[in-house]
Amino acid sequence: MRKLEAALGGTRPAQWGEPVWAGRRILPVRIDLARSVGTTFEDVVLTIRAALATAVARPLPAFDIALRRYWEAQHPGDPLGAHLERGGLVSRFGTALPQQTQTALSDVAQALLLPGTVGSVVGEVTGALVGALRERRQTVRALAACARFAPLLESESDLEALSFYPHLLAWELDRLPDDKKITPVILLDTFEDTADRHRDLERLLQRLVWLMPNCFFVISGRSHLQWADPALQGQLDHTGPAAWPGLATTPGLVPPPRHGAPGGQQHLTGDLSPEDCDDHLARRLTKDGQRSGP
Repeated sequence: MRKLEAALGGTRPAQWGEPVWAGRRILPVRIDLARSVGTTFEDVVLTIRAALATAVARPLPAFDIALRRYWEAQHPGDPLGAHLERGGLVSRFGTALPQQTQTALSDVAQALLLPGTVGSVVGEVTGALVGALRERRQTVRALAACARFAPLLESESDLEALSFYPHLLAWELDRLPDDKKITPVILLDTFEDTADRHRDLERLLQRLVWLMPNCFFVISGRSHLQWADPALQGQLDHTGPAAWPGLATTPGLVPPPRHGAPGGQQHLTGDLSPEDCDDHLARRLTKDGQRSGP
């Protein structure tokens, strides 16, 4: 995954040949999900946005305002910049993100003609902004085009709400001017360490992938990704071969992949994990002409 990140960033092994995406701006962002690192879903979202802050060099208002509201609700007294510095994101991506979120907040306050003292108070700005969005005022016409922006600002600022903010980020990426257009390639490494009995972190990460169709995700782990398994219905938001045709591992009537994506999107690059070995044998071994497994 580190080699992929370097190659996407321009440092390609000579034997790989020329990239096929010539002319497109690619932003590789590798995120290590190993338990030893202790990466949370909040860290994942902040890493993606911090990387974009450097690459795009401008506020992404819908997302940034929602993020500021979430941050002040969940981390009172802990400035976003200080948190990014402690987590190593400042050394990796610089200090642009806190500045851009403040600029987004100030620009909206100015557009709504709020007093300067109110313009720095997130709750006051977002409250006035929701009213303006509902009334579709001319001053916030651009943001009003994002249909889910007002409902997300009105929802409680908790982890569940944060997991839907990637929709706002995808919307902002889609409306960037041509000279700022960029395709984030998000590499989620050591994905097997997200597994637990309730799949809580995996559910949030899958939602992130689903809500950002204009980003390219590369997920690596020691076990195959099970999202196309209908048995996971209820544990994750989107399951089954209709939702993830490229991840389907069993033959059958599977709808064609969305947007003409290639049929095989899961590739084995080493030995099977012990769990996958057991699963494979359970499905393949026979006794007296009968399969031993499902």
